[in-house]
Amino acid sequence: MGIVRKGLSVVFRLIIAIMIMLIVMFVYQSFKKTNEPTSFFGYQPLTVLSNSMNPSFETGDMFFAKKVDPGEVKVDDVITFKETGGKLITHRVIEVVNNSGEVGFVTKGDNNNVKDEEVVKGENLIGKQAFIIPNAGFIAKFLRSPIGLIVLILLPLAIYIGLEVYDRKKSVGKTRNIVGD
Repeated sequence: MGIVRKGLSVVFRLIIAIMIMLIVMFVYQSFKKTNEPTSFFGYQPLTVLSNSMNPSFETGDMFFAKKVDPGEVKVDDVITFKETGGKLITHRVIEVVNNSGEVGFVTKGDNNNVKDEEVVKGENLIGKQAFIIPNAGFIAKFLRSPIGLIVLILLPLAIYIGLEVYDRKKSVGKTRNIVGD
């Protein structure tokens, strides 16, 4: 039983350390690259805000875009790109075009009746769909709120401190038993 507890304690501490590293990385990237989405090892988590890609994914899903070279994008790939106004859009490529040596993409939302008006320039490509986590966007939205940030930082910190206090009390109790015998 003691080995299982010790193993769980090590795993929990490792998870806490990873969470702290991800938070530090997220905060660092937020301040360093304010006009770009945060990226974790080349993957950019984005929350789906509309139903334009139903049934492929729905509002509230978390979409991960992998940064790729525009030349790697093919018809039927789902891409995220920056619109002229700076808004990020995720739609499916229905045609790859070559305008004077520049790669561009004609896109359309799966749930839309018509293709998008503008051809997406290769330089506006953010990334290509890597994977989706259903409904995780709602969790991400909560974690970006002040209460969510407090829960994300303070709860693991309180649990970690509680584990440390418990371990120290336990080791002090064992030392007293050994000395008292």
